[in-house]
Amino acid sequence: MHFTATFSMADIEAEINKKVELNKQAMITTMIRIGVLCVNEARDSTRFRYIDQTGNLTSSIGFMVLSDGVVVHKSAFPVVLEGEEGRTKGIAFLNSLIGEHSRGIVLVVVAGMKYASYVEAMNLVVLSTAELLAERKVPELLNQLGFKTI
Repeated sequence: MHFTATFSMADIEAEINKKVELNKQAMITTMIRIGVLCVNEARDSTRFRYIDQTGNLTSSIGFMVLSDGVVVHKSAFPVVLEGEEGRTKGIAFLNSLIGEHSRGIVLVVVAGMKYASYVEAMNLVVLSTAELLAERKVPELLNQLGFKTI
C-alpha cells in the first residue's frame, strides 16, 4: 500500500506553533490570576499586622506579568488613604525590574516603598504571605492546565 500525505511539514510546524501559543497564553492567564491573588493577599487590611498611617505602603503594592521581557499585564495601583507617593514609587519600582526578566513567563509582585523590607524584618507582613500564596498556587494551577511542575 502507498499513502500520500495531504499535509506538509509547514502544516505540522504551524499546528505545533499554534499549540505552543495556546499553552503560553494559558500560562500567562494563570500568572495574571496568581498576581491578582497575591496583591489581594498583600493589600488585605485584615491580614496586615502593621499600621499603614499614610497608605503609601499599601498603595505601592502591585504586579506585572512579562513574556520574554515584554509586559503583557500590569496591575492597577489603587491609592489608599493619601498614598499617591506609594503608588508612584510602586509603579516606578515595578518598571525598573522589567529589564531583569528577558526570558520566559515571569510574575513580579512588588511593594515599592523602600521601607517595606524593614517592616517585614520586624516580623510584620507586607508581601511574605503573598509570596507563600504564590508558591502554593503556581504549581496547583499549572498542574490543572496539565503542566508538570517540580
